[in-house]
Amino acid sequence: YRELEFFLPDVQAQGEPDERRLYDFPIYDISPLKGLSPHRDVISRRLQALYVLMSQKKPVVVTSTEALLLRIIPKEAMMKALEYLQVGEEVNRERLVQKLEANGYQRSSLVEERGDYSVRGGVIDLFPPLYTHPVRLEFWGDQVESIRHFETLGQRSTKSLKEVILLPANEIIMEKENIQRARSLGRLPTQVKEMSGFPGQEAWLNHFYERLGILFDYLPSNGFLVLIDPFQIEKETTLFAERFQKETEKCFLEAEEKE
Repeated sequence: YRELEFFLPDVQAQGEPDERRLYDFPIYDISPLKGLSPHRDVISRRLQALYVLMSQKKPVVVTSTEALLLRIIPKEAMMKALEYLQVGEEVNRERLVQKLEANGYQRSSLVEERGDYSVRGGVIDLFPPLYTHPVRLEFWGDQVESIRHFETLGQRSTKSLKEVILLPANEIIMEKENIQRARSLGRLPTQVKEMSGFPGQEAWLNHFYERLGILFDYLPSNGFLVLIDPFQIEKETTLFAERFQKETEKCFLEAEEKE
């Protein structure tokens, strides 16, 4: 990834989605089995990669053996969670805020990190995972009057946009149906409310969806794979599977001891 980032033009390696081509699909930086959620930047990078595999013509996505082995949000759920807004469109703001909550966005006074959003009168600020800068939606009633990027430090509006694509901010979509399914299959924390996430929720991913996906589900029909050191891939697959199995057994034992 670093080598491609060095040789590709800056706009293709780090630009906005209309020009960028290079993305990575990282493994979580912390195991959800520890009761903690990964950093939001890691989650955003994963969601970016999934989206561009579905939508862009020539994306380049770099990933690891470990990331390939774990199940992910199903493609159908990812597509359903997407929101496309354009200037002049009529939008139910209350419903939009509810969808942001269900899609993993966190309400804050100032939008500074990916996955943040705030509401001030007719203005909704949010930081969608797909963009390098947050987005400001200005409404006149229920009509989107303007869409702009803004600075996180000075909070001043900058570049105007005609449209914006809102990816979910988490791989678990907290819709009512998904929460009911999770409750019927497992012991979710009692503090979980409608559309509310909780630390370590990624460990419960299989409880929220009827069928989980894999990264290859998102690969275009005309896409192709480049394997770097296939023998090392086989070795890492075995080591990761053994390590994950041990960690899972340890967590179950600790849970039983607490009960």
